Amino acid sequence: MITWIPPWRPTSRLRAAVWSFVTAPEPLVAGRRWIAAAAAVGIVPILLGYAIGHWFHQPLVGLTLWVLVLPCVAADRFLRAAGIVAIVVFSHSAVAIAASSHDPDRAAAALRGADGYWVKTWDWIRHDRDDEYRIETWLPRHAALLGVGTAFGYTSFGAVPFVRGIEEIDLMNHYVGRLLRASERPEIALLCGWHPWSFVRGLAFLCLVFEVASLSLARFTGRTLSTRRRRIARWTAGLALAVLDGAIKVSFAPAIRDALFRNLTADALG
Repeated sequence: MITWIPPWRPTSRLRAAVWSFVTAPEPLVAGRRWIAAAAAVGIVPILLGYAIGHWFHQPLVGLTLWVLVLPCVAADRFLRAAGIVAIVVFSHSAVAIAASSHDPDRAAAALRGADGYWVKTWDWIRHDRDDEYRIETWLPRHAALLGVGTAFGYTSFGAVPFVRGIEEIDLMNHYVGRLLRASERPEIALLCGWHPWSFVRGLAFLCLVFEVASLSLARFTGRTLSTRRRRIARWTAGLALAVLDGAIKVSFAPAIRDALFRNLTADALG
């Protein structure tokens, strides 16, 4: 039998228990029920978090999203998993952006680390100062994030990257929400504030995390979950998108920053 993390091999009882856990949420994502389930995961927890001013909803959303994706991993249904992730992220982000625009201080209490990210990015927009946008700074960080994300994706069947991913998305959501308050045209703040390279990075990690979770689950349970062709396709797509993420950031970050700066209101510049 193939080991999961050499030299350890899970017992047959543990393999069966994990498989039962992974496939138990299948009724929630069968048919068209996945749409309602994903929307509920995206909207309900953050509304509660905003109401009480706490970030507990972030790990809750990440873990619940992971639970919905697991049956798709077991069934090798990448497109269904991508649809679930898209609805959760879109609905969650819509609420977070609206809350951050309406009441930034209350929203910041529910979005861990959001204030610090806003200060750094606001300084980048107004004064073009942020080491994050220097290639010698972000390139090693992106490479490390890619390696650590896939490693934790394997050892946690994808749970850790989903939890961390929601936290990272909420940093952007809060920044975009506050940017809306300081911008002349909200459509520019939305389109440019949610940086195009961030979308590409999200797609890259979706491909890679789905693949390593599938590989990990297959090795853990001793089941054949996917084909070699599909695995190569997901690895290729994920790594290519990760490279594209960097290329877009290098090429378009100055133009995005200029567009956001020119869109600021007179009060924001004063």
